[in-house]
Amino acid sequence: MVRMRNKCGQDVRDPDLERGLPVRNYIKKEIIKVMQKENPLKFKTFYNRRLPHIQPEEGIFFITYRLDFTYPEEYLSQLHKKQQEFEKLVLNTAKDKRKRKIEELNKILFDIEDNFLQKINSPQWLSNKEVATIIQDSLFFNHHKAYNLLCYCIMPNHVHVLLKPLKDPSNLYYSLSRIMHNHKSFTAQKCNKILKRTGTFWYPDFYDHYIRNEKELYNVVNYILNNPVKAGLCDNWEDWEFSWMNDDLLSL
Repeated sequence: MVRMRNKCGQDVRDPDLERGLPVRNYIKKEIIKVMQKENPLKFKTFYNRRLPHIQPEEGIFFITYRLDFTYPEEYLSQLHKKQQEFEKLVLNTAKDKRKRKIEELNKILFDIEDNFLQKINSPQWLSNKEVATIIQDSLFFNHHKAYNLLCYCIMPNHVHVLLKPLKDPSNLYYSLSRIMHNHKSFTAQKCNKILKRTGTFWYPDFYDHYIRNEKELYNVVNYILNNPVKAGLCDNWEDWEFSWMNDDLLSL
């Protein structure tokens, strides 16, 4: 049983951790609690899927999505051990410092998974230039319509995107769920046709991170563009055919 103490020193239960809620979901849940207090939103999307998402108005978002495949048991076991470590760290962190700790641990979890994506023996369908071109063209199709596209990189088994949602005709911001659903549905059908296959193409969910300041924005752009270099696929990010940065970033 996982217990914490309240201000009176009494034991209190954390039901989420008692029932084995994965640390990423736990961490994101805590982030959402903080953001809901600090950012009262007229518009927010909250998806009941594997990963919770929250969308502040006029936000810039770093999104990562991957092909559909199953992680090996060995990796899942290693990840589970890391999650258990992080759960203890979160519980042992003072409440006034918990927000920073949660963001720090969530970033580590993302880095672990992203590094693993570069090494795993998985489908590499996005290495096919025709397939990558479909993904690229789809991203640009809704540029200036549903969002402003700021940066992207198409890797062999996953994609990194940085974008800023725009308002739709009803004056509401396009939700990340709507943007991703339209993009993934269209590209899955087209890519499967090229690859002469059927079945699920994309993993159903996606990771997103709300960019909070200018420093974080440029750190993320650097991360996205240098992903192929880090994976040993090229020596310079400009040599990677399927990556791009919007010149508008220079004036932000």
